[in-house]
Amino acid sequence: MLESSPRTVSVARRTDAEGETVWQHELADGLIDAGIEVAAWVPDKRLAPIGTRLAERGIPLRTLTREEECFGYAAGYRAAGGMPLVMVQCSGLGNSLNAIGSLVIPYGLGFPVVVSMRGTLGERNPSQMPLGRTTVAMLDALGVQSFSLSDPGAVSAIVKGAIGVAEGARVLAPILLEAELELP
Repeated sequence: MLESSPRTVSVARRTDAEGETVWQHELADGLIDAGIEVAAWVPDKRLAPIGTRLAERGIPLRTLTREEECFGYAAGYRAAGGMPLVMVQCSGLGNSLNAIGSLVIPYGLGFPVVVSMRGTLGERNPSQMPLGRTTVAMLDALGVQSFSLSDPGAVSAIVKGAIGVAEGARVLAPILLEAELELP
């Protein structure tokens, strides 16, 4: 049991035969099964198993150098009628606010975004703290609702809900990968 104000979060780590956590595969598989056709990302340790699984399942994975490039690529793909995925670290989300606010939101280019949260519970790097603390507030300021994933058992429901929001309401649907997913 992990205590975090104001709620208590129960985290059960599920592993495969090699001892690897499987929530990342469940997340990737759920996104693929829901219709993701391509992914753009800036690599990150927490996102790497998701990216690997996407590639194993045949999803083209575009590795870009800046997060706003991921949003531009995904916006173009969505405008052409496809369903992209963006995967970034929360600090990179700050770099992307203009692309989100001036392109994705006004043109109704909804797609899921998997955000690796840093600067939160257990963070040891002080440079990650400011954007980690303000990620949800930045998204809220743009009118974007985020979906926090802190329990591996909630992967399926969060993915289905985020895809539903992206497709149905045509809005950005960020899934925030909380630190609790990685803590023992």
